[in-house]
Amino acid sequence: MAIPYTVRKPSGVYHFRWRIPSEYQHLGNELRISLATKDKHEARLTAASLRLKVGDLVGSVSSLEELRRQLSPDCPQRPSKGRQHTDEPKGPAEALSALWERYRAHQLADARDKTRHESRHALGVLVELVGDVDPRRLDKSVARDFVERLEDYPSRRGLGRFASMSLAQIKAGSYQPISNTTQRNIITRVSSFAAWLVSFGYLDANPLQGLKPKRAKGAAKRKTWTHDELRTWFGSSAGQTGTGWQYWLPLLAIYTGARLEELAALAPDDIGRHDGIDYLEIHGTDGRHIKNAASWRAVPIHPRLIELGFLDLVASRQGCERLFDLPRRQGRYGFTASKWFTRHRAKLGIAADFHGYRHTVAEALRLAGGQGYAIAWLLGHSAQSMTDHYGSDAGKRQRLAALASLVGLLDWSTVEALPSRV
Repeated sequence: MAIPYTVRKPSGVYHFRWRIPSEYQHLGNELRISLATKDKHEARLTAASLRLKVGDLVGSVSSLEELRRQLSPDCPQRPSKGRQHTDEPKGPAEALSALWERYRAHQLADARDKTRHESRHALGVLVELVGDVDPRRLDKSVARDFVERLEDYPSRRGLGRFASMSLAQIKAGSYQPISNTTQRNIITRVSSFAAWLVSFGYLDANPLQGLKPKRAKGAAKRKTWTHDELRTWFGSSAGQTGTGWQYWLPLLAIYTGARLEELAALAPDDIGRHDGIDYLEIHGTDGRHIKNAASWRAVPIHPRLIELGFLDLVASRQGCERLFDLPRRQGRYGFTASKWFTRHRAKLGIAADFHGYRHTVAEALRLAGGQGYAIAWLLGHSAQSMTDHYGSDAGKRQRLAALASLVGLLDWSTVEALPSRV
């Protein structure tokens, strides 16, 4: 396997090689520095370290020789003759946590706050379970042990009384393990970090690749809301709380199928009218994050929402940055709403979560005879076939008439304890 940013001479000695970008051509075309080693592990680590540093220095030096001098403290000394071979990892050891800081700066610079937070949390779980080790010891056996031990990892590990307790102390008492979904998410984040370690020469291969948590015990969690659950929620005090986001977000979800973050981030200017159809536009501008290109869409506003006064709310919020007074936390406008909704749903004994409204809307539309492609347009799902890709770059407002007919199929009168206007 080739080692990134290196070339091996006929003598067997590795050299660092970096092609200088065109904007720095005054320095030359290529930088080469001897790594003074024939050992591939040492070469891999040193080359990765040099690559990170050269990127920081190249814009501040005036010559190739100055760049070489700046890099010289990181270049290894020539090994002495008679050096004995050992199976221990060679080169300077760097702990996983130190390398994660490089990963964050290099790979997560433009990522959402949520992504950076989840990645850092996943690394913390890895370090707690296997130690803050030299990545060269992160092999398949360690990875398998990590995945197996995740099954019993405590939920809310860093909160409340658990924050000051050891894992052994927590497990000696009563606690709730993390869910299968959380295990999978942690493995995915750690695997992304491991893939970066491979790219930069700290690992030969990603030991997490192909590993999954044990299959969840019991039946899979139900996502679609039952009619009784809808009646319970919308008939409760939580479902009829005021005229703010607590009131409107569940209503908007059940009549549009939109995601919580898409609705929570709405601005007054996102609501418009085209060819006589009132609609809300879901997009990824002004710092918002949408799941994929298909998520960028125009969604007709159901007549029931207009009857309940949604357009009056929009008019009252003109000049405001957002339609709802929700602070942005961890990069998400829906963070606070999600926590609030989860608490009240648990109190009411409702199994399905907020995202389940999307499942509920999709199923209701299928049962009402809605076309699959139109339901995908409404929900912002990616194309499933090549034919679906054709025309996908057309103006999304052209679909409003077809989508208005589709949305009109949603009839929740049989579950409505929905309030008239609070």
